[in-house]
Amino acid sequence: MVPWSATVSGAVNISNTSNYTLSDYILTRRMYKLIFFFVRVDETDMIENIAAYISSRFQNSAVIEDIKGSYPKPRFDEDLQIFCKYAFNQKTPEDGFDELAREITYHVGELPLGLKVIGSHFRGLSKEQWPMEVSRLRTYRNGDIERILKFSYDALCDEDKDLFLHIACFFNMEKITKVKELFGHRFKDLRQSLHILEMKSLISIEHTDLEDSEYYESINMRNLLVQLGQEIVRKESVLEPGQRRFLIDYKDICAVVSGHTTITGSVVGIDSKNWLSITEKSFKGMSNLQFLRVKNDLYHPNIISSPGPLTFISPKLRLLDWSCFPMTSLRFINNLEFLVELRMCYSKLEKLWDGIQLVRNLKHMDLTDSRNLKELPNLSMATNLKNLNLERCSSLVELPSSIGNATSLHDLRLFKCSSLVELPFSIGNLTNLWKLDLRECSSLVSLPQLPDSIMVLNARNCESLEKLDCSFYNPEVPACFTYRSHGSSVSVKVNQKLLHTSTKFKACILFENEVDNETYYFDLDTLCVYTKTNKDCILLDNKGEDDEVGIQKRGLVSCRIGSEWRFSEWYPFITDHLYIFEVEAKEVTSTELIFYFEIFDEYSKAREIKECGIIHLLEHHVDDEEKMDTIEKEPKVHI
Repeated sequence: MVPWSATVSGAVNISNTSNYTLSDYILTRRMYKLIFFFVRVDETDMIENIAAYISSRFQNSAVIEDIKGSYPKPRFDEDLQIFCKYAFNQKTPEDGFDELAREITYHVGELPLGLKVIGSHFRGLSKEQWPMEVSRLRTYRNGDIERILKFSYDALCDEDKDLFLHIACFFNMEKITKVKELFGHRFKDLRQSLHILEMKSLISIEHTDLEDSEYYESINMRNLLVQLGQEIVRKESVLEPGQRRFLIDYKDICAVVSGHTTITGSVVGIDSKNWLSITEKSFKGMSNLQFLRVKNDLYHPNIISSPGPLTFISPKLRLLDWSCFPMTSLRFINNLEFLVELRMCYSKLEKLWDGIQLVRNLKHMDLTDSRNLKELPNLSMATNLKNLNLERCSSLVELPSSIGNATSLHDLRLFKCSSLVELPFSIGNLTNLWKLDLRECSSLVSLPQLPDSIMVLNARNCESLEKLDCSFYNPEVPACFTYRSHGSSVSVKVNQKLLHTSTKFKACILFENEVDNETYYFDLDTLCVYTKTNKDCILLDNKGEDDEVGIQKRGLVSCRIGSEWRFSEWYPFITDHLYIFEVEAKEVTSTELIFYFEIFDEYSKAREIKECGIIHLLEHHVDDEEKMDTIEKEPKVHI
């Protein structure tokens, strides 16, 4: 190692004189700062070395002490703790690993993300494997964050590498349910691959549980790892972007769609954040294109630089997300068999396609603000369509009768479809339709018989609505609640793996009809849920806010009356109204739980419960991740 005196002297060009000027002092301090940030050694020794050198040049103890006190305490121990947390699940190295752990920490440097990723890589390796992996790590330059992170990427199997690049280039911050739909069968076990990436700290899984009953998981990859993945893809073909799997850089995308590169068969995904100037041959030759996303705004719309329609787009397309789409139809798409999501907000579309298309995989269609759209295509084959958003499609006059074949549809949004006159009678076939938004459909005259599955109907400000050819039957508890029962108790079976753990359930209750016409109210604190074996245990999740006297409510059971949310402490009993809330079993002690519901009015009188239902949230997340997302805490019908 080069002596510190030689390093500092060479850097600041101090002459061999006994006079040490203020300029020399300042330069030395600056040089030390560089050394402090870029060299990972024991900082205390480094300070002493530099101070000793300065002492030989300038005999002033005050100067020496000033420099010694100018910098923070060594951080090596903190870095070692970060590495050990992910490598050993403790703050210090395990016996026999101390020397190797310190070498790795020194090599990675003051890079918390790198320490986290490398620590996760070494977790679980045998004692014999550690020296081999450390030897491989030594070939990576100290502190080179890109190469340090790539060390963990290189150890992945090919399929997990492929998933890592898909996330880095296209699917970061996406919901897992959406990613699973879009990938189809590309990955053998998507959940397992995501778990591996998470265990190696290459991604994190974010859990979101909102008060409106929506629960979802999303993928989160740190920016440095995103940059790593995108750089790996760029290096697949530095000079020919058309030979890469993903196109993200705007200049590269423009070069490809403008025809400046002729070899484009490798492209799987294009993600453009800006407007594009396209020709009819922009996507010709992209036979493997699966994911196409073009985002821009109304002030920078897409441009068609030639009058002809697009001549080709890949039959393998699974996602078409193109805001401000400049063409009037999608006639250029000849095969939509694999299309899962169609999102064309603010488009100039007047129609989508002619005839019947095989769209059995289509699950999400969003044409919001496509104000020139006059008609929808035949949807006879759209049997898996879940969400249809036509908000502010102000030129749309009618829905096709074939919409009755979209029996999986559960969310239909027609807000401000101001030219819509009526709904087809076939809408009554949509037995999974949960939410129908008809707000401000100012030309809507009548409603046909609607399916009993509807939980939320909003027809505010439909000023021409005069006739309701429909009645509303209040069913039993919705079918999505796996366990349903008449009365105030319901039996629930749970997996044996959940014994002695906490687990959450979604619950709902309906009140019995009352003989008198008076309105009674209940306090949240009078709503009790308990199991047969532990009646004293209140299971309500403690999510309520503190009231004025500082007593925290055990649960928040909100119901919407009229157009206002009631946040007062007392809530009215409404018969045939679903009250939906979350309960948590603090410790499961049996594979069969019997839930009892009790509630008292303001006169301490127990009120009769007509029906109740329970769904285990763990089962819901794995087996039926979509239906519960649409349950809202508001009346069944709201007109």
